[in-house]
Amino acid sequence: MFRLKAFNLRCRVLRLKALICGDRIAHNEMTMTKKMIALLMSIMLVLAFTACGSGSEPEPEAEPEVQTEEQTEQTEQTEEQAPETTGSEEYNIASNLMLAGGGAEKAIDTDYFTITLTHGSSWDYEVDSNTSITIYNVASRDADYGGRLVSILAFDAGDTSYEVLPSYNVIGEKNGKVYIAEYPSDVQVDPSNDQAVEDYEAVFQEVKKIQEGAADSPLVLK
Repeated sequence: MFRLKAFNLRCRVLRLKALICGDRIAHNEMTMTKKMIALLMSIMLVLAFTACGSGSEPEPEAEPEVQTEEQTEQTEQTEEQAPETTGSEEYNIASNLMLAGGGAEKAIDTDYFTITLTHGSSWDYEVDSNTSITIYNVASRDADYGGRLVSILAFDAGDTSYEVLPSYNVIGEKNGKVYIAEYPSDVQVDPSNDQAVEDYEAVFQEVKKIQEGAADSPLVLK
């Protein structure tokens, strides 16, 4: 019943969006028509004034400027001196990411951290951006429950914008980056899937050690 109501609500939203978009299209068409009429009138006026002109000869067109050999060399030197933007020096939290292990235990290893979690076959990761990686329960994500276990985020030192996150803790600071663990603030597991619940709870027990700053935390910064 709940899913049916949600489906009906989505259909209603789509219908409203279609209606709004339809009005906008009609308005745009009317505006375009008015612009075309105004443009045609302007062209007709220009032609009329041209026909009634004094008949004076048009001025000769200016010859294109030709660069001297010295100017050409200066231009080429300027282009050669321009720095290339390759992006190779940009920070990427997933730099050289590798997966190790599998069924019972699995580890994510990057240039900046290593995290090792149990029930390796039940979870996977997603690189959200150059500064964020999310680990999630596969079965729950496939069932549209999100499945998020933890996200590892990197912020520049001095940037405290992470303080607006609903649930997080500071892991530590390394090489000018502050590393944050962000945790889900709502249900992320499919409650109808017993195996998914069991796997999720087991892995989240390991994740809590990051939150507690335990000596045997599964996450280690490099």
